[in-house]
This record gives sequence, structure tokens and C-alpha cells, in this order.
Amino acid sequence: MRSLVAAAAAAAACSSSHALEGPRHLLARSRGVSRRGVALRWAPAVRRRGGSLEEDEDEDESDDEDEDDFEDDDDEIDESVFDEDVEISDADFDGDTFKSRTLKSWAETPPMTQAYVGASLALTCGSFLAFNNQWPEWLHLNWGAVFKRAQVWRPLTAFLFYGPFGLSYLLTIHFVWTYMGTLEKLSHTEPWEFLVMMAFGAGSLLLGVGLGGMKTHFLGHNLSCFLVYIWARTYEGQEVSVMEFFNIKAELLPWFFAAQTYLLEHELPIHDLLGIAIGHLYTVARQRKILGAPKPLQDLFTSNPALMARYEAMAEEFG
Repeated sequence: MRSLVAAAAAAAACSSSHALEGPRHLLARSRGVSRRGVALRWAPAVRRRGGSLEEDEDEDESDDEDEDDFEDDDDEIDESVFDEDVEISDADFDGDTFKSRTLKSWAETPPMTQAYVGASLALTCGSFLAFNNQWPEWLHLNWGAVFKRAQVWRPLTAFLFYGPFGLSYLLTIHFVWTYMGTLEKLSHTEPWEFLVMMAFGAGSLLLGVGLGGMKTHFLGHNLSCFLVYIWARTYEGQEVSVMEFFNIKAELLPWFFAAQTYLLEHELPIHDLLGIAIGHLYTVARQRKILGAPKPLQDLFTSNPALMARYEAMAEEFG
């Protein structure tokens, strides 16, 4: 239930930054007509402020000719728009299908978010097909197996689980995709800083779970709370629409999710609060310039022109 409400809230929040646009050619044409009408309507009043009678008559004649020409243009436009010989095919709507929009959004997703979301989708779908929609035990977080059997992938795969494959999972992973992608795009000039943020969050969450004695096999939800807190602090002061029911300030969104966990699942939101706490630590560390990417990590990015070109392409949207 938490993931359903969270995803819906995420979709609503994102819709506030991407307004729907109508057909530009129709809007432009209608605005042109209204501007013309206003110009003709107010022309006599303007002329009364000065000018001779002859000038008025000449201007009236020219206005009448312009108006006639404009009406003729309208007739021509109407005939071309409603021409019976125009054929409409399915190809005219190829760019507006759900599949095309999804593929376009995926292509515009920054690299690290693509890798994370893609890995979660691959493992979740693979578990659905091969293990009866249950994640295998060897993907769970188990420190005994990490140290005794050298299964070092477990701390990584623990962050990729958001529930079994289904509608709830799809909504939740879209929620993570949206917030993580936005944060990575905001770091397009210095993408290594986003990697430092993710490493700090994951490492701190693993440490917090271990020191806190929390018996958990998965940390995906904790990471999502960490990301939401940083996103909320980034857009602090802006209003976010929650499922189109009400608006709250962006900085209150993590606390709204924590309260939701308590009210709907009847349990203390320990994992939510841990993610919020780690997110706050990161924010303070960044503000005090304690955290920073080492030079070798920066060189790893800058030495790859193709990778940096992908980030430079985001400058127009998040410049």
C-alpha cells in the first residue's frame, strides 16, 4: 500500500514541473485572430488622438482591405484544414503511444539511474520467471554469507528489491526512477557527485542497519526514503500535489511517507526515519563541504567523452 500511494504522489509531483501543451499551430492561429481583432477594434480610438480627416479615410480604407484579406485567408485556412482528401493513418499517432513515451523517457534517463533501475527490473522479472516470483535467498542481505562464503554481491542486491513483480512493484520502481533520475540530472555538470551521494547513502544505510540490530534482508525502501529526503531539500519551499487531493511543501514529503507507514501499516516507520536521518547527514556534509569526489573518480568520468556527452545533453533541461 505504501508503494502505491508513494508512486501516485511521485507522478503528481512530477506533473507539476512538466505542463501539458496544446497543439502549437492551433493555438498560434487562434491567438493571431484575437490579436488582429483587437487591433481593428481599437484603431479608431487610437486615430482620434491625432491626424487629419484624409488620413483617417485612407486608414479606414486600408483597414477594410486588410480585414477583407484576412477573411479571405481564413476561408483558405478552413478549406485546407477540412479538405476531404486528407488521409489520417496510424503513423500519425506513433509518437504518442504509451510504448513510445516509455522508450523516450528511458532513453533520456541518465546512466547511473538506468543501471540501477535496469538491474532491479532484471532481477525482479528473472525471479518472477525462474523462482515463482520470489527472490532467491542468495540475493538477500546476509552478513554471515558475505564474510564466510565471500558472497560480496549481497549488500548490493539488497538495495534492488522493492517487492515481488506486480502492479505495486511497477509503481514503486517508477517512483524511484523519477526521483533518482531527477537528482542525477541535477548533477549533470559533475556526475561524480551523484555517485558519491549514492555511495554515501548505501554505505551509511548498511552501517545503520548493522549497528541498529535491524534484521532486514532488503534495503530498497530505505534507499528510496534517502532519495526522497534529498529531493525534498533540493526543492524546498515548492508545493507538491499528493494524488491531486491536497498540496504540501516539498520538504514535508518524507515525513508524510513516514506518517503513512505508521497509519496504514500500524508499525513504527523505523526504516523511513533511518533513510531520512542518513539523507540529513548527507545534506549537512555537503553544505559544510565535508564530502567530495576524489580526483581519480572525477578522471574516470572525464576520460570517457561518450559518457560526458550524455550528461551535457541534459544541460538544456537542467541547466
